Amino acid sequence: MKAFAALCDDLTGSSVQSILMKDRGLSVRQIIHPGEHFHPPEEGEVVVLNCDTRRRSPADAASIFLRLLKQIPAGTGIGKRIDTTLRGHLCVETSEILSARPGAAAMVVPAYPSSGRITVGGYHLLSGSLLERTEVSRDPAWPVSSSFVPGYFSEHFKCSLIPMEKVKEGPEAIASVLEESLGCGSRIVVADAMTGEDIEALAEAAASIPREIIPVDPGPFTAAFLGRKFSSRGSGIVLAIIGSTSQKTGKQLEWAEKRLRYSRFDLSAGESYESALARFRDFLQGIPRNAELFLLRPSPEISRGSENSTARTLAALGREALVSMGDRICGILLSGGDTAAVFFEETGTSSLAPIQEIQPLIMGGRILDGDFAGLGTVTKGGLIGEEDGIYSAVRWLGKERE
Repeated sequence: MKAFAALCDDLTGSSVQSILMKDRGLSVRQIIHPGEHFHPPEEGEVVVLNCDTRRRSPADAASIFLRLLKQIPAGTGIGKRIDTTLRGHLCVETSEILSARPGAAAMVVPAYPSSGRITVGGYHLLSGSLLERTEVSRDPAWPVSSSFVPGYFSEHFKCSLIPMEKVKEGPEAIASVLEESLGCGSRIVVADAMTGEDIEALAEAAASIPREIIPVDPGPFTAAFLGRKFSSRGSGIVLAIIGSTSQKTGKQLEWAEKRLRYSRFDLSAGESYESALARFRDFLQGIPRNAELFLLRPSPEISRGSENSTARTLAALGREALVSMGDRICGILLSGGDTAAVFFEETGTSSLAPIQEIQPLIMGGRILDGDFAGLGTVTKGGLIGEEDGIYSAVRWLGKERE
């Protein structure tokens, strides 16, 4: 996939979609008024269209979608942003997209867990209550009378459900159910989700199958899906030299590894620099072009008292990566105070330009001198940051490169 167009039924939704995609490091252009004609997305770009159909008739909504879809080139991915409480022309607009892409199937993931919207058993809940038992059922313009998501589509399409128990089994199990559903003729697959981790697992599964998938959701699923599917990210790879072996850092790495395409090199306990360098140079040749994160870290078995020598080996390997990979590396994350200090010493860095506190005590800046002047950098202690601390640092470095 070289480009993508997201069709939204109102302005606020298009703004939400734009920000979520931007947070994934994508190049985004939001079009508030597409008019009769709009400039389609170029290679490496996401275009978010405010179709402004929420309060129009079904026929008008279909006509607008049809006109815009005709202007989207073949090979450009398409998605539909829906309201978090299922208001709008869900079936009509999704139907137009599927008609324009006869070989595609829609994956409907209405959950937006961070805003209290989850889907369980195909039923969509707002703050724990069925939609028909909340104030959206009394919306004067669009009262919602049903929480059962498959029911919005089943009159016109064969529709399947990926239940919560399968979602919790992870991406491979999800992909298996998804492919089975598509093989049985379903063109709409609704998926349960209760957490951000569920969304990520669904996106991983959807991105792994060969058939074209149309993401239909309020934003999080589409952003996660594109984060894996989009092949022209352009911001490069973040090199993360992780000197800390703390439990907190370990959890941050687990969080990041679930959400980013990464390669990891582990420095073995007691391994000499010469031995590590030989392995490392071979490893560098195999890093995928679309990797977002390159992790360089010590084995958890590194013995107490060897921290300084380990930090120096990590710094030297990091320098080797920067020299060998050049502009492919868009920034460097240094976790562990000793690790950062040794790296700066080894590379002749004496000055940094502070730019932003990404999270409390996670500092983003730019190297001002030495061998890698101009490179974006993030420093953090091993016991610092929320669970998404490393992930947030990687995203920040990608955006700074732009």
